[in-house]
Amino acid sequence: MWFVIVLVSLAVLITFILCIPIELVLRANTEGRPKFSVRLIWLFGLIKRELARAPQKSGGKLVLKAERKLEIDWPQRVKSAFEILQTKGLLKQLRIFLRRTFKSVYIKELGANLKVDLENPADTGLLFAFIAPANLALNYFLPYPIKIEPAFTGDSFLSGYVNCGVRLLPIQIAGSVLALAFSLPAFRVTKKMVINRWKRKR
Repeated sequence: MWFVIVLVSLAVLITFILCIPIELVLRANTEGRPKFSVRLIWLFGLIKRELARAPQKSGGKLVLKAERKLEIDWPQRVKSAFEILQTKGLLKQLRIFLRRTFKSVYIKELGANLKVDLENPADTGLLFAFIAPANLALNYFLPYPIKIEPAFTGDSFLSGYVNCGVRLLPIQIAGSVLALAFSLPAFRVTKKMVINRWKRKR
């Protein structure tokens, strides 16, 4: 009997905690001295945690450097991704998940003004072939100032600022994640990934 009471009390406590909204505030600025910070506000402002970091500085720009080069079989990765996306019912389930997630997130603040250069003009152009349509869609559907532009200076950098503040209910996010994780398409994807890994190891 006591065991049941403890379990019920624990379930009620966890549910109560998940019902308390969380606020996340992101600040990133590479103009002047580069700064990056993420602030978490919980329990109606009683709990505040902040993580701040100063990235590598180079003339007011955030220098993009890779610490090590990884050999990745991109054609195989892309092929595997397309095979997963073709799983029956997965796209529909993902749309439901994204719709539920976006409904549970309230955007309090959003703004961005960025310039990106990948050093190789061809890579920069290819990147913005994907980014430009998304940027136009965001500016059309969202009432927030978002601007992302390419730069062809021959240097690899990210310059500008990003400000974002959101408020969410963990219980709604948890419900969306559980609904996706235990859906039939998710089990099909897991099965397909296990089989593919087993075949590669043979």
